[in-house]
Amino acid sequence: MDKKLNHTRTTEQVILQAAEAEFLEKGYANAKMLSIAQRAGVAHSMLHYYYRSKENLFQVIFRQKMQAMLPAYDELSKEELPFEDILRKLRDARDRLLWPQSPKMPYFVLTEVLANPQNRGMLLHMIEDTIMQHLPFLKERLENEIAEGNIRPISMADFFMLLIAIDASSLSAINICRDIPGLGSETAARLQTTYREHNMQLILDALRP
Repeated sequence: MDKKLNHTRTTEQVILQAAEAEFLEKGYANAKMLSIAQRAGVAHSMLHYYYRSKENLFQVIFRQKMQAMLPAYDELSKEELPFEDILRKLRDARDRLLWPQSPKMPYFVLTEVLANPQNRGMLLHMIEDTIMQHLPFLKERLENEIAEGNIRPISMADFFMLLIAIDASSLSAINICRDIPGLGSETAARLQTTYREHNMQLILDALRP
């Protein structure tokens, strides 16, 4: 029984890895269930048995990535930090657990999730369903900052979208720089070391009343 359960989990993980590679390479609209099955080395029917649709696969992958960040976010609830320090730690957790998995991930998030109304709706739903329910302290801190006039009124969902969008834009541009003749990896490396502080100022400016 344990061996069968293990095999099922392994098969599901192989499918998820193949689906992620397909999405990152071709984009959500052009990703095909048949191609994902071929990448995973499973029958097309098995793919539908586990996940039923491309939309379900997409949601499972992003939900797993968000849930992977929850332990790091939970640690924040145990610390009394200024709000700006909380922002920095939120970004640190995301940068450590989400972006490094693929250099294409920020561009995928920017073009396929944030720029696509349907996929953006799915992302907002997942933010509400996973992160927001696990971070009541952050909602309280955000509301306190708003009440004190330190930041403008903003919902938790829009707050997270702001953190994601600004950095996804910068990292996408940095990765593109690596392929531009005359710029290359040296310029990209320099931009990589400075974008975080620059973007923190953009985020803070966007949050100010």
